[in-house]
Amino acid sequence: MRTKRTLFKGATILTMDDALEDLAPGDLLVEDDRIAAIGPSLAVDDAEIVDASGMVMCPGFVDTHRHTWQTPLHGVRTDWNLLDYMTYIRGMYCISYDPEDAELANRVGALEALDSGITTLVDHSHLQLSEAHSDALAEGFLSSGIRGIHCYGTYRNLAFRPGEPAQRLPELLGEVNGPLNEWHRRNAARVRQKYFADDSARVRFGIASREFETLSEAGSMLDELRWARTLAPARISIHVGMSANEPLDVVRALHEAGEIGPDLLFVHGNHLPDEVLRMVIDGGASISSAIEIEMTYGAWPVVERFTSMGGRSSLGIDATIDFGGDMFGQMRALLNTWRLERSLRNPLRMTRKVHQKKVLEIATVRAAEAIGLGEITGSLVPGKKADLLLMRTDGIGQAPMWDPYAAIVSYGHASLVDTVMVDGRFAKRRGQLVGIDWPAVRASLQRSKENIQRRFSLVPEQPIRARWAQGFRIEIAD
Repeated sequence: MRTKRTLFKGATILTMDDALEDLAPGDLLVEDDRIAAIGPSLAVDDAEIVDASGMVMCPGFVDTHRHTWQTPLHGVRTDWNLLDYMTYIRGMYCISYDPEDAELANRVGALEALDSGITTLVDHSHLQLSEAHSDALAEGFLSSGIRGIHCYGTYRNLAFRPGEPAQRLPELLGEVNGPLNEWHRRNAARVRQKYFADDSARVRFGIASREFETLSEAGSMLDELRWARTLAPARISIHVGMSANEPLDVVRALHEAGEIGPDLLFVHGNHLPDEVLRMVIDGGASISSAIEIEMTYGAWPVVERFTSMGGRSSLGIDATIDFGGDMFGQMRALLNTWRLERSLRNPLRMTRKVHQKKVLEIATVRAAEAIGLGEITGSLVPGKKADLLLMRTDGIGQAPMWDPYAAIVSYGHASLVDTVMVDGRFAKRRGQLVGIDWPAVRASLQRSKENIQRRFSLVPEQPIRARWAQGFRIEIAD
């Protein structure tokens, strides 16, 4: 077959690789799905030319934690706390989805990520209500064109359908977050084989665990983890340390059992003490921080402590129910909290602050390494997959550009992302997603919203709220 070549000309290129210098300006050649060459001026015959002059090129962002199924719920939350989130999202909205809602949510959620320059996404997918839902979630994610890991969620969602009599609700709530059941074992294996059998594919299979931190003992957690590894997932995504009073010390229990390994992706970890962070590092695992949502729930980000100890940090959007699904907001939140944290150590001492390059590293190359994809994406290096973005710098509030790292981290936003490429294919060009009829998609989202909203209104709230308050040891108060 004839090689397809694309030559990007004249960009400011941020390689995010320690062995390669940045270029201003520079050219980058893509052949089929890979980066073929980078240089100050490349002469190539038979290549499509993309004029990238005046733009900044960097690797596509890597979002290591997102509940993509929550995409139709943009703005549903305004001032919730953690208990509200667990009650409404994990207890009520999730059981208000039909398979069609699930497929649309995952497809559009991944497109939302691509539109803002995220080319790799770890989908923590705990909406596995039925085989039809599982198929829809996988198909929606795959059809978007994004790279990533689809983590099948073993969480036992409430087996209650909106409109059913509420008498059985207490019994059903007792089963929530119960031990891994046979249905999940069979269904996860089925999804693995049907959609993600190829471990080198653009989207790989992962596992998203139950909420281990609400358990009273570690036995069922260890059973689930050992089962999960029989499916050889690319990553196992585990929530930990979001609340200050969790019943089970998950990381410590895994450490004592000798089960921490590079395949574990811990999420949040805000309340983990340094000695427990050391267990994560020594086991070769990593942590994904969702800065904006963590601060909303009153939890200080762990990135500064973890990275200073030698840990592998990455960023995740988590839930788009009250934040935009782009990496720019997360990077700025991290930059500012990181700078504040350093300053507060000694308010009287004038210290150099954190440079934007450090934050961009965590959003690209370090994140790719953290999820085991560092050999193929996360930096602009010949031989790696062509996952990249071009951002304009000619707009009001941008021009003139002084520091390209600041242009991306401190001044960037999704509407400035001109071009996105994944696997050598254009996902976005000239500011528009390729092949997407947005008015039609938007109309589908509106219909989905109305259906979800109607079903949600039929789900009793108070029993579900009480169940989650007990699980996380949260006091119910206004």
